[in-house]
Amino acid sequence: MSGETLGTDLFGDPVLKSREGPGRPEIVWNKRTSDRVLLSFARGLSVKIAADLEQMSAPTLRKVYFCECAKRQTSLLRLEMTQLVRLNDEAAKGNVGAERELARRLDQLRMRDGARAQASAPPAKAPKLGKKEAADKAAFEQRGLYETPASPQLMN
Repeated sequence: MSGETLGTDLFGDPVLKSREGPGRPEIVWNKRTSDRVLLSFARGLSVKIAADLEQMSAPTLRKVYFCECAKRQTSLLRLEMTQLVRLNDEAAKGNVGAERELARRLDQLRMRDGARAQASAPPAKAPKLGKKEAADKAAFEQRGLYETPASPQLMN
């Protein structure tokens, strides 16, 4: 197979000359597709959907881009950290806008992580009552014949 391209299609993918011989050409790893797969995972897409977007099967994506698939769970955090490092580098050069954006992003991430921690925290359990405390509570909540009658309803 020759590596000669005829140009690019609408989405920027290379259009290759037809090759001789049976079968489909083997998919080869490239940086652009790797970045797109990692961004798909950072967005929260599944392997199947990422493979469909790259016009390959899920097993092929796992075979050729296995390193990217291994990073799937942490891809969003890695992307956020990369952006924060770039902002920090610009802020270190004296860019005031980058400093403001860095502070804003850090506050947003702290609030998001705090909300996640509160949502995932188990609810506080009521303290376990002893025998006597449970009996007192049951007696206090007892309803029946000797309960105070309800107040009369006033007519309008």
